[in-house]
Amino acid sequence: MASRDIEVYDTTLRDGAQQEGMNLSVGDKMAIAPLLDELGVDVIEGGWPGAIPKDTEFFALAHKELKFSHATFAAFGATRKPGTPTAQDAQVRALLDSEASVITLVAKSDIRHVELALKTTGDENLAMIAETVAFLVAHDRRVILDAEHFFDGYRFDPLYGVRALKAAADAGASTLVLCDTNGGMLPDDVARIVAEVAPQVSAALGIHAHNDSGCAVANTMAAVASGAVHVQGCVNGYGERTGNADLIAVAANLEIKKGLVALKNNGLAEATRIAHAIAEITNIAPFARQPYVGHSSFAHKAGLHASAIRVDPDLYQHTRPELVGNDMRMVVSEMAGRASVELKGKELGFDLAHQNELLGRVTERIKNAEAQGYTYDAADASFELLLRDEMGDAPHFWETDSWSVLVQTVPGSPTEAGAEATVKLRAGGKAATASAEGNGPVNALDHALRFAVVGTYPEIERFDLTDFKVRIVDASHGTDAVTRVLITTTDTRTATEWRTVGVGPNVIEASWEALTDALRYGLIHAGVKPRDGA
Repeated sequence: MASRDIEVYDTTLRDGAQQEGMNLSVGDKMAIAPLLDELGVDVIEGGWPGAIPKDTEFFALAHKELKFSHATFAAFGATRKPGTPTAQDAQVRALLDSEASVITLVAKSDIRHVELALKTTGDENLAMIAETVAFLVAHDRRVILDAEHFFDGYRFDPLYGVRALKAAADAGASTLVLCDTNGGMLPDDVARIVAEVAPQVSAALGIHAHNDSGCAVANTMAAVASGAVHVQGCVNGYGERTGNADLIAVAANLEIKKGLVALKNNGLAEATRIAHAIAEITNIAPFARQPYVGHSSFAHKAGLHASAIRVDPDLYQHTRPELVGNDMRMVVSEMAGRASVELKGKELGFDLAHQNELLGRVTERIKNAEAQGYTYDAADASFELLLRDEMGDAPHFWETDSWSVLVQTVPGSPTEAGAEATVKLRAGGKAATASAEGNGPVNALDHALRFAVVGTYPEIERFDLTDFKVRIVDASHGTDAVTRVLITTTDTRTATEWRTVGVGPNVIEASWEALTDALRYGLIHAGVKPRDGA
């Protein structure tokens, strides 16, 4: 494919925001928009002013406060209503009032939608398209036409679909976007239809794909291969139902696989950071297996892979992770061989090369532990403590004598229920006993442990338990099953986080192990040494 520029159009703030469970405030949009500009997209669709009050407010605020280095804003809206003069259509006027330099008009291109949804004639719909486009162009706006349901409509009546496109192009629209609104197309059909349409229209073609068939990214690539020069999508694949085309995956494919220019200002190198930052703002956890930018995108677990990667990382990776701002990770598991352990140790800062006896011990210990229910896939902190233990470099900050938990429940009186934990240990050369109540046994145990230790190690006050997951490892054993707990802890001073794992016959014992490991790991990485002979 010859090198050429592709216009990247982001619709996270409008189409992406229609995702179930997502509710972006004006403040959220104000925080996301600069990140999209930093990513290097060409056009940021801010919303539908005039139809949605929050979007009207956003455009007014963005015009005053946001300055982009590259991107331009687009306002989204519909063509004039049937039988209404364009200049008198309130929503068309609102598009002008938004002061966006780009206007994206959604228009019907499927004759069935024209007659059944708009309840008007095919000719009136074409007039609505042409007159609205011409009106906005006359007001010095660049107009992009989103031909809604284009592919489904084209298969039903290809002549009408092309007539709709020509009406927009003849009136001055710069780009005609073919929309797979229902998301049911497959790449070969998209490629064929785009190739058939391209010679029939004078304006540039674009693609807007939904992911209902799991083909949004593939359909976008197929459209580009057939001549489309404008791609639309959402960061992280956000969107209604199963989402829109993941814009970062599309851009990475275009640049890395096809040698095209997509994201400007070298934005692709910042893709992982920006994708995760936007995930934080939307409050939707990043998908670990998301292509290119997911936490697991370049994670290697099998020992065979690790042996090859030690020789040449390209043998088991389709591209270099640094191109998208990501990192290769070695995941240590029961599949681990010595090469996996060595590479994982190197990732954590330990040089294990040529330490065959140590590598053998660690590998065997991991396999035995995972047979008991442990997993180190997502618990790097616990793996590091295990490694330090085998190396003789695992400081112990206290010695536990005993701990106990009492749970009291009064049937029919939930307000009388409660949990109390008591921990007895030695820290700083002194005996310490602490009791604490909590919202459940694990919470009480966490409080009691911290109360017992904080006098000697006040640094733990900055360690917050931020996530807690429980899994029954072998449910076939019923109440006798093994329980695994995974805890995420965050250092509020440095914003770093780590994960520890615990396994036991019940959730409390498993939690105790994960809790103590979390505090130990945090103290080690805070540079704290055992105090007063502890």
